[in-house]
Amino acid sequence: MDTKEKIALISRNCQEVLTEVDLKNLVEAGTELKHYIGFEISGMVHLGTGLISMGKIADFIKAGVKCRILLADFHSYLNNKLGGNWENIRWATENYFKAGLIASLRCFGINEDQVEFITGRDLYENNLVHWETFMEVGKYVTLSRNLRSISIMGKQQGTDVDMSTLFYPPLQVADIFTLGANIVHAGMDQRKAHVIAKDVAKKLKINPLKNKKGEVISPIAIHHNLIAGLTGPSKGENNEETLKMSKSKPDSAVFIHDTPDEIREKIKKAYAPPKEIEFNPLINWVETLVFWGEKTGNFKISRPEKFGGDIVYTNIDKLIADYKSGELFPLDLKNGLADWLIGKLAPAREYFERPEAKKGLEGMKKFLAKK
Repeated sequence: MDTKEKIALISRNCQEVLTEVDLKNLVEAGTELKHYIGFEISGMVHLGTGLISMGKIADFIKAGVKCRILLADFHSYLNNKLGGNWENIRWATENYFKAGLIASLRCFGINEDQVEFITGRDLYENNLVHWETFMEVGKYVTLSRNLRSISIMGKQQGTDVDMSTLFYPPLQVADIFTLGANIVHAGMDQRKAHVIAKDVAKKLKINPLKNKKGEVISPIAIHHNLIAGLTGPSKGENNEETLKMSKSKPDSAVFIHDTPDEIREKIKKAYAPPKEIEFNPLINWVETLVFWGEKTGNFKISRPEKFGGDIVYTNIDKLIADYKSGELFPLDLKNGLADWLIGKLAPAREYFERPEAKKGLEGMKKFLAKK
């Protein structure tokens, strides 16, 4: 695979690569590409995590990148996920969340042994250099910038926060250098932490990133597309951050282990006004999931002969044009997307039929029902 093909795989279906020039230089220099993405342990695995994030990992692996997933138990504690209870967080990490990511990778033909999973506890225990890096990062980040960066936790600037909240951004940045990751990956909601990492990278003395030549470098930040929630915009909501899928809003999300009937029911209820493209989650899903951010692909919509029969879209622009004109009806789009999702998620549902995975899923559902 040549440089152009590698870069195309790494950067497709993404909103941003910081920067493509740096990525090209890293690939051409023959530096080993080391990736990292981190996830808080905070609920069920939905399509944003299960398909978008894991699908990008599949792209990275095909491009020869060494991929690592941080199961961010410490970050979950700092952000008061699962009640800010260590026992809950660690139980969910080992019994459900890791299994959810493995099941999601199966949807792309990726096996568990092709990715390294690591917990915060694994990374931090008896690791003095990490804590030295954490403190050094803090020396290069002003308090005001740190406060602006707490949006990576889903918190708004100007809110009254406790001291632990301020630990979160520099801890996330320190993770990058402790892992030696020259490719950092997440949605755009994590951009502020990644930009801090890029800004401090060449100032660090304790644990800097280096390329194959031994030169100090900044990490490359890859920000994949976000997936919209099914409920569409509420009054006053008209930006990507407020419209994205949320595991805290079950009606807005499809989870990777949902049954075919659950998927059909959720898609049936989805916001999809006729002829409207803007803020239409189903159009967003077809663009980012089915066509994977590309102009061409293959998307079949099954219809009775009396309604025109089956149709196959191989170009996303044609699908969008047909929807805007009314040639493609919302119900047809919903049926086609539900069929596609049921097929795509079949390996995940199969994985959760395994006794241990099934037990973890049932336990997680019971746990969340008690909240």
